[in-house]
Amino acid sequence: MKNKIKFNLVRIIVIFTLFLCYSCSSEEDTIHKNEESIEIPVLTPKTLVTIELPSNTTITFKTETDGIVFEASGDSDNFGELDGLDDLSLLDRFLTLTDESIAVPTDLIKLEEDQKIKEKALQRATIEKHSVNLSVAKSFLNNARKDWLDHCGDPKVNNNFTGNDHYKQTYINYNTIVTTSSLGKSGYNGKCRKVQYSVSNCSYTNSLYVSYYNYPKTGPKKLYSLVNIPKRKHKYYSKTYFTSSKKEVQIAGAQNKRFVGYVIFSKYKNSSVGGLGL
Repeated sequence: MKNKIKFNLVRIIVIFTLFLCYSCSSEEDTIHKNEESIEIPVLTPKTLVTIELPSNTTITFKTETDGIVFEASGDSDNFGELDGLDDLSLLDRFLTLTDESIAVPTDLIKLEEDQKIKEKALQRATIEKHSVNLSVAKSFLNNARKDWLDHCGDPKVNNNFTGNDHYKQTYINYNTIVTTSSLGKSGYNGKCRKVQYSVSNCSYTNSLYVSYYNYPKTGPKKLYSLVNIPKRKHKYYSKTYFTSSKKEVQIAGAQNKRFVGYVIFSKYKNSSVGGLGL
């Protein structure tokens, strides 16, 4: 009788173990299938539009094979004038920056997830890309603010913030080399789809250098870009990728460098590829 009980107990343990293994295998297969089922957009690298502000700040929207870029550069005196765009998607940014008479690049519409913003954009004409530079809408200039430059005289401060789907580092009148990465937010192995930095050079004599690294699926990190920010200039950069990976940004310069700004990593969650909001 005892041997029979032992035998049945062993059978139960074996069956339960096999069940667990099958469950794990099925879950992994499901994850793989979900990853494979995500349709990655096929884009041709090109500049979609360049927009000029009266402050001499220049804004560019462009597509790359692995994502979409929004970038701007100008004088430090005007640093902060684009902060109102931070929470808008790429398409919504374009609509905010341009008059209603301006045609919308089709790639921006194709990658927008918010149906209401799409419908608003489709009330305009569409175009593949603009071949001439555009002037910014007067309605945007009325709401632009430029208060970051005041921080160049503030005490040195570094803060970090972790939100629901982002990790942010801010720097006020900073004078040391800084390196921040998407690993700052726990729980996602540092993998996110978006990187953004906005940096203003407070120095009257030296340049700043911003290095941006992206980690491939295998192997060491790779330098994606090295940007020079001349004295008393600012640079705004944002790129949203179609797939997740670890990312890192380093800000460096001469010994007497000083700068203000922030670095943000976001889109950690496994969201859809469409709607590349920034």
